[in-house]
Amino acid sequence: MVGTLTLPSMKPLDIELLSDLPGLELKARYVMDGFLSGLHRSPYKGFSVEFAQYRAYQPGDDLRRLDWRLYGRTDRLQVREYEAETQMRVIVCVDVSPSMRYGSATKGLTKLDYARMVAASLAMLAQRQRDAVGLAVLGGKLEDFLRPKSSLSNLHTLWSLLERDPGRVAPRLAASLQEAAPLMRRRGIVVILSDFYEDMEPLRAALRRLRHARHDVIALQILDPAEIDFNFEGRGTFVDLETGARIKAGVDEIRESYLERFGNFLKETREMFRDHGADFELLRTDRDPLPALSAYLARREHLL
Repeated sequence: MVGTLTLPSMKPLDIELLSDLPGLELKARYVMDGFLSGLHRSPYKGFSVEFAQYRAYQPGDDLRRLDWRLYGRTDRLQVREYEAETQMRVIVCVDVSPSMRYGSATKGLTKLDYARMVAASLAMLAQRQRDAVGLAVLGGKLEDFLRPKSSLSNLHTLWSLLERDPGRVAPRLAASLQEAAPLMRRRGIVVILSDFYEDMEPLRAALRRLRHARHDVIALQILDPAEIDFNFEGRGTFVDLETGARIKAGVDEIRESYLERFGNFLKETREMFRDHGADFELLRTDRDPLPALSAYLARREHLL
């Protein structure tokens, strides 16, 4: 478990403004502007280096870069020079199953809108880092797959695919992850955005396959605040968007049992990913997504 990168305190993003912005590109740029305003004040550098060559010491060079062992053998002061080695391969996987269409706020983002916005922002951040970024759209099957590239044109293609309406799809997250796995041919970072309303065993099997292929996994669980807090009142009809099942109930009658069962689900999901060495973040659609970007940079820094 790598954990998230801690950034200096910054002004929170305006979620209402974010939801009103037209198009994924504008949303991604707004998120990136907020993220980078904190990142430039942090100690994070985001680049690793590999040794390239020696050169003769010159007055003013950083003494920490002197190779004292080489000096002991040759009696000459030599400075180690390095070259950047920064590119990663990143696949952003977005769940478009029916439960992701839920949103409790009239003007807020649905879980799918939020996941798309986070995915677009992550892709933009990866492209800025010169990483090769691709996309897997997961539904009843693998709906779309874009191979990782670091070009700006690839980023625009990714945004376009994210904005495409997949239509009505079956809830088969684990199966579509299994379908995408053989296409992820080289080791990289796999970021999964979903509410993870899925049977645990198939999801575990898909996760084991990704880890067996030596991918590093970041799980971003996208949830609506109403699902977490269950802040409804009175009586109503609750609809399962995955199955269509309907239950009429009074909120006070079921709140305690719902919160207990939902808490157990959250714990089981979090522990499943962490037991497999994956990073995990829970993102509420009423809060900004900056922890998702810091989780990516922290994992990237760990791997370089």
